[in-house]
Amino acid sequence: MSSRQQLSQREIDQVLGKYTLGTIHSISELAAGSVYSPKVIVEADRGKFLLKRRARGLDLPGIVAFSHEVILGCLEQGVCVPPLIGTSANNNSMVQFEDQVYELFVYIQGEFFDRSPAMIGVHAQQAGALLSEVHRALDTITTHFEPPVEPMTIDLGRAQLLDHLGSDIDADQRDHLRRLIEYGSELAQANAQRPALVHGDWHPGNMIYRGCEIVAACDFDNTRIGSRQREVAQAMVHFSLRAPAPGQSAQSCDPDPDRVALASFWKGYCSGNASAQTLKLCVGLMPAVMIDEALAWVPSRSSQTANESSDAMLVAVTRKAIWLDEHQSELISTIESAQ
Repeated sequence: MSSRQQLSQREIDQVLGKYTLGTIHSISELAAGSVYSPKVIVEADRGKFLLKRRARGLDLPGIVAFSHEVILGCLEQGVCVPPLIGTSANNNSMVQFEDQVYELFVYIQGEFFDRSPAMIGVHAQQAGALLSEVHRALDTITTHFEPPVEPMTIDLGRAQLLDHLGSDIDADQRDHLRRLIEYGSELAQANAQRPALVHGDWHPGNMIYRGCEIVAACDFDNTRIGSRQREVAQAMVHFSLRAPAPGQSAQSCDPDPDRVALASFWKGYCSGNASAQTLKLCVGLMPAVMIDEALAWVPSRSSQTANESSDAMLVAVTRKAIWLDEHQSELISTIESAQ
């Protein structure tokens, strides 16, 4: 697994010098989110802020400017997202220093997604409702910069990576995964809807809560034109994952999703307006999008440590994807009966 990148003091000084924040009282690393996008919390006279360096590949100025237009559009629609801070000179929403791009946000204090039995349903429903609100807001936003485009709901080209996985996944399992990807692609094509703007990374780590209420959704770095059915299916996977018990590995964790979280997220997202066919589509897509997302992170075979980490992750994904496929009807019934 890649080690977490950090902001140097030189970077921090150079970038913060572009803003009018008053006296800086403290700077502390925030070890959250992508390891390729380092962040620090800055406490100053003007308040508390989050300074972030964009990850490579997501740091092209046009992509950053597009995502900033989306954030500003969401704020205008009343969606709870962290506001951007403009620079002193020209109120720019990004700072370019050497060959890197940086952003400064208002820091929103809160807690992470709570998977405890008392809170998981409430938090999952709030996240589903907010995703629905974000989708409605995205439909109203006009951008001047070209958005990135994800052409396919499921990328069949990634299936070839299954032939190069480690020995922990046997031939029968690879064939099963290949069939699930192909089925997911066919399902998406048969029920295709017009691509639309999506958040692109809707998972628990990007949600901020206070008690029972969600107060912000973060990280619009991956916002693009894509499939909303995929986004909902992927979110349903992430919010219903079971955390490993103490001393338990991800590979041996129960593949059965948390059904309270699954049903609660769906209830929050659709608010009673989504059709049964849409529910069947999203549940049907869950195994394929889970595999597709995992394969997108498979590293080159040149790094043994990265290979071992990705192979271990893929073992866990394989177990869960096969379980989800075999229990689709059961999950649909569970979700429908909870509405």
